[in-house]
Amino acid sequence: MLTIQKQDNKCSVSYNGQQLGIVEIFDNPCHMTNCYVKLNMKHLDISISAELFEKLKALAGRPLQAMVDSTDMEAVTFLTAGGFIRKRRCYETKACLADYVGGRADLKICSAFAGDPDYELCCSNMYRYYVDTHKAINPWTADYAAFCTKLPGRAVYAKMEDHIASLAFIEENEIAYVCGNDKDYFSYFAQALASSMLADHKSIFFESDDCDWAAMTLKSLFVNQDEASFDTYIFSSNTKYT
Repeated sequence: MLTIQKQDNKCSVSYNGQQLGIVEIFDNPCHMTNCYVKLNMKHLDISISAELFEKLKALAGRPLQAMVDSTDMEAVTFLTAGGFIRKRRCYETKACLADYVGGRADLKICSAFAGDPDYELCCSNMYRYYVDTHKAINPWTADYAAFCTKLPGRAVYAKMEDHIASLAFIEENEIAYVCGNDKDYFSYFAQALASSMLADHKSIFFESDDCDWAAMTLKSLFVNQDEASFDTYIFSSNTKYT
């Protein structure tokens, strides 16, 4: 018999009297559709995973979300055996000039800082893009102001005619967020951005969610990566256990 004893955000899990470990359940105030779970289990027995996740979902009252290293096959097997489905993969890229395989796009890139009118436009564009590209996985549930607090204070962008067509938020050598409204134009922008940043820094860093076409376009400009990645799994089964 599987039992769960919950205290605050920690759930102590036992099976037939044997203590198996702890599962933490917690909220992300910006993504309240799902309840986040973190496994701290001594034994990942796939024979009890489905029942465990159903009971945790009943406690949470909503779907569960877990994030794991893509190479942690023990955790992946435990999650998928219990009904979790992989919904997103996030890649980490740290690259130098030797890794760059894009072109040398001749495109004017402008900068804007917090408080500038164009910075505010970049924030608005980025918000709409982020909400759209992530809504099928873990929708943004906080407000626009909360989203803006997560953005770096510098935006870079390129205009097509009189409107901002592609943009990125950067901080030192990190590209934190990117978005665009035209895939061909963004590819051109990404090449100009990467070339410019690699001229100023020995290496640059960014993450790419596979649900985010702009970030994946940026990723495609680099080779020789170790493909470090993390996966997001969602559990939303309605099977009942007794």
